[in-house]
Amino acid sequence: MPGLPPGTPAQRLTIMLHATEHAHHHSLAVELLARAKRAHLAGATLLEAVEGRGRSGMLHRQHLFGEDTPLSLLIVDDKDKIAAFLDQNHDALAHTVIILDDVTAFRGPPRPPCS
Repeated sequence: MPGLPPGTPAQRLTIMLHATEHAHHHSLAVELLARAKRAHLAGATLLEAVEGRGRSGMLHRQHLFGEDTPLSLLIVDDKDKIAAFLDQNHDALAHTVIILDDVTAFRGPPRPPCS
């Protein structure tokens, strides 16, 4: 990944959103993706789900004419950069579900250690 040497301990930030969520008259998901780019984070991907179920038990799914589509924004970088991104975007993230995972970043399959 750009900015992270292979085998580097990193953090994966997953932000759960809906297509109907907006910030400053723009899609919140697209806005957060742009903010991640401006913050020079190592990697960010916006995924659109076929369907999802949240705490309410309500089923959210793609519709031909609706915008209830569940989205996931995945961002990977070192812990300090992820923490700074969360701090700088606290206002936009107030009503989202956030998942943080410690990960190891690789490009391609990890190689076994040399013996």
